[in-house]
Amino acid sequence: MLENPPSEEHVFPLAIGGTVTTDRVCKTCNSTLGSRVDAALSNFFPIKMRRAKLNLAGNSGSVPVWYEMFLGKAQLIGQTADQVHITFDKERGQLDTRQLKHVIESVMPDGKKGLQITLDKRDQDQIPKIINRERRRHGLPPLPEQEIASHIENLTINKVEKPIIKINHSIDFAFIRHSILKIAYELAFIWLGESYLDDPIATELRTSIYSPELTATDNIKGYVGPAEYCNAFKNWLPHEDHHLAYAYIAEGNVFVSVRVFDIWGASIVVSCNSDKYFKLPIDNKKLRFLVIDAANRKTIETSFEEEIQRLVASMCALKRLPPFEDPL
Repeated sequence: MLENPPSEEHVFPLAIGGTVTTDRVCKTCNSTLGSRVDAALSNFFPIKMRRAKLNLAGNSGSVPVWYEMFLGKAQLIGQTADQVHITFDKERGQLDTRQLKHVIESVMPDGKKGLQITLDKRDQDQIPKIINRERRRHGLPPLPEQEIASHIENLTINKVEKPIIKINHSIDFAFIRHSILKIAYELAFIWLGESYLDDPIATELRTSIYSPELTATDNIKGYVGPAEYCNAFKNWLPHEDHHLAYAYIAEGNVFVSVRVFDIWGASIVVSCNSDKYFKLPIDNKKLRFLVIDAANRKTIETSFEEEIQRLVASMCALKRLPPFEDPL
């Protein structure tokens, strides 16, 4: 990590509005972790949709689109012809749903076998071609245009009011844990100083974060998961635009807690030896509190002690218990 020339690294990825940087990550590591770990977080479906809402571009300069999850084939619930295709009409700024062709065998009132063809009304000019193609498939001669025209005159048009559409969407959690731990590790280094690189927990974190194995981070102590279940942030209200992070000491361990938007959070042990970093009262300034507004890139960083004082003052002023708004 230190043997090669350094490069600028965004602690919170730039694609999610990160503003804090460090230059202590070599270019090779930065590239590898960027494509595997940072990208996993930036493209994690809930994060990607938030980026779309906040107009946050990635390194490519492109902003995710909110309608991406809806595009493609979907299922129309409660209909026999249940396959539809969804696109986005840029001129109208709306999703467009199109019924896909559906053909089933049916029995006519006179007992003869026939085919029931369902398609979008906008595709009705394709009916002659569809009819004759289906006839060929069944070994029948094509129908003359006049006969097909008579069939078209007797078309049944059904309009589905308030259709219910089912969309299957998979969410990839691979390397999300790595990415949150990477943020916590880099903040620990920035806040605790150069000597943190030699900490046994720092070594364990570096090794597990850089590993391509999905299970490499499983033994790291602490919580990583949905932000709503991360007790480390119970005193701060969730915010759609903000990232929060802070460091604190408990039972001789140094913890770093990270919350990405109101979506994903972590609170992990970054050192089991707080005495190494906190020998004098002034060292408490190393315990930091950070808020980043991803939408406008506004950043507040102060000591965790000052943030606690702010919370206590808010409690006294409002005469109620937390949670409180973050300082942004």
